[in-house]
Amino acid sequence: MSEGELIEKMARWIVREGMEGPAVMLIQMIRPLANIGGDLALFFLAPFLPMLEEKGYEFIETFQDRQNLEKLLQRIEQLSKEEPGKRAKRQESRLWSWLRKRF
Repeated sequence: MSEGELIEKMARWIVREGMEGPAVMLIQMIRPLANIGGDLALFFLAPFLPMLEEKGYEFIETFQDRQNLEKLLQRIEQLSKEEPGKRAKRQESRLWSWLRKRF
């Protein structure tokens, strides 16, 4: 998976779950330490990364770069500004599908 695809997938997941505010705040806080955080993640997660195959390494390497974090922030902002009606309809359909599964 390319960096662009991973950024797009992550941004869409964040917006779909309605976590734009906390995600933007967290990304803004960790952006200055992105390089160090990536190195620490590689160090502490090294025993578990083989289970994730290449996906774990791709994720860490992608978000270790400050430019990619900026791209993620911009994409989250773009997605969160989409039509309110479209977004409400999508959230409503998720609610109905969840209710149908439960009852």
